[in-house]
Amino acid sequence: MTFDPAPSTLDVVVSPEWLTAMLRQRWPDARVVAVEVKELLATQATKVRLALETSGGDETMPRAICIKGVLTDTGAMASSSLVETRFYRDGAEYLPVQTPACIHAGFSADAERGVIVMHDIKAAGGVFLSALSPVTLDEAMRSVAQLAALHAFSWNDPRADSFGWVPRFLDQIGSRPIMPTEKLQLLLDGPRGDALSHAIKDAGRLERAVAALARQGHEQPALLLHGDAHAGNIYRDAGGIGIVDWQIFQRGEWALDIAYHIAAIFSPEERRMHEGALLDFYRIRLAEMGGPEITAEAAWSRYRVALIYGYYLWSITQKVEPAITNLFVHRLGTAVDDLGSMELLEE
Repeated sequence: MTFDPAPSTLDVVVSPEWLTAMLRQRWPDARVVAVEVKELLATQATKVRLALETSGGDETMPRAICIKGVLTDTGAMASSSLVETRFYRDGAEYLPVQTPACIHAGFSADAERGVIVMHDIKAAGGVFLSALSPVTLDEAMRSVAQLAALHAFSWNDPRADSFGWVPRFLDQIGSRPIMPTEKLQLLLDGPRGDALSHAIKDAGRLERAVAALARQGHEQPALLLHGDAHAGNIYRDAGGIGIVDWQIFQRGEWALDIAYHIAAIFSPEERRMHEGALLDFYRIRLAEMGGPEITAEAAWSRYRVALIYGYYLWSITQKVEPAITNLFVHRLGTAVDDLGSMELLEE
């Protein structure tokens, strides 16, 4: 059959025929004999973990893989897979961050859809962190170090020039909100906002804060960012701490990643205890890696306003289980309230 690099349906990508054709791009005598679905997760994208029974190939050919794409009817646009597919095809192998090893990253003939095939982290013994389980300070320092390495690369490595295609996602959501204000207000008035103060649950005010943050971001160095570094996108394995889910890989100011990450991985009490030390650790690590030097005062100022970004992303989230969504909204919203993020953006 003719090989389609990016099928639109799950049944095709889990078929022995497609998997055989995909593997034969690198292992010409490979053959997939049988497929076992180990896990299926559909949020915006669909992720499916597979165990393969194979013949041919060699010891480097994986038998445990994870496929990601818009492969089921989740309501997501097929084009939402494009940035991450290009990340794995064009940049992941030489960016200084730990990510799952990519086997295939392909686009459809009309360039409107992408599909990624990676080594299965879980099958290799890796463990994903979660909003529902504690994150240690040591793990936080190691994940912050990964983000610092990414940011420093985009500041001082000549290869960063090849990433001109990476969008400024905050500009997009600042100028064109992802959902109508009325719908966002209904979400904030629901269970996810129960523990938050009324002042930060004003949907129109939140949208204006996002737009103001986007405008301010143009006054800061534009670095490569992960864009969605909450606890569920962090894993640990024998190689250390790694990061997955690069769907909103973007350009922007460093604080979008760091503020979102710190406020999302810790409870409010833990965040208050650790955020200052982690900010100092980040600044020092960034400078050591050749990135921009940021003063403690400037870092604290940008950290405080950048908390709006993660709070907005989780306020609009609808396809993650409510227990996780509500917890992230509470953590990020509490940080916004604690540190006066909205008030600062209104000055």
